[in-house]
Amino acid sequence: MPRCTGLTADGVVKIVQVLYECKGNLNRLRLHGICRMTKHHLDAIISVMCHGNQQRDDKSLFYSHRVHEMLNTNDERRIDVDICPMCTNVRLVFDCTRDSCRKRDSRAQCRGCFFCVARCETCGGCIDLEELSETELACSDFLCMECWLLLPKCSTCNRPYCKRHENLKVNLSPTGQFTCHRCMEFSSTSCENLEESS
Repeated sequence: MPRCTGLTADGVVKIVQVLYECKGNLNRLRLHGICRMTKHHLDAIISVMCHGNQQRDDKSLFYSHRVHEMLNTNDERRIDVDICPMCTNVRLVFDCTRDSCRKRDSRAQCRGCFFCVARCETCGGCIDLEELSETELACSDFLCMECWLLLPKCSTCNRPYCKRHENLKVNLSPTGQFTCHRCMEFSSTSCENLEESS
């Protein structure tokens, strides 16, 4: 039921309860995008699906744009959403791909939803605020420093595109140098302003 805007969270709870009462076999449920889903709704669904056992899945979910866009329909977890430990909203909650973060005793430091923890578009690892300011991109996504260093940069502003937006490169030369769309727009606007003033 992901992104079914006509469904309410209360309605989803009722549907799950009816399926359970009719001995329906409900193994997995995709709820990402259902509006106004709260911890109360999620707990009610989990209690019905787990037959009173409210233990949540231990399986990790790692961020990638495909997971975020395709709503993670391939994972083995019973329910795709969870309570974000940072904002306490019901959303897709991602674990960190960095080994150093996964080995820590407390996973909650960089475990969170897309809005609470910035994630690298390429590797899915967490990005701190200092890293965000140093790794500007020509597109609107985020990259960690390690992934940022590996990508070719715009010959004007020294910003790369993430792999998802590399089709936006303009003036690609045989040597692989390119100009990003922002620099191209800026240079065309500057030329127009010069022509008007002359």
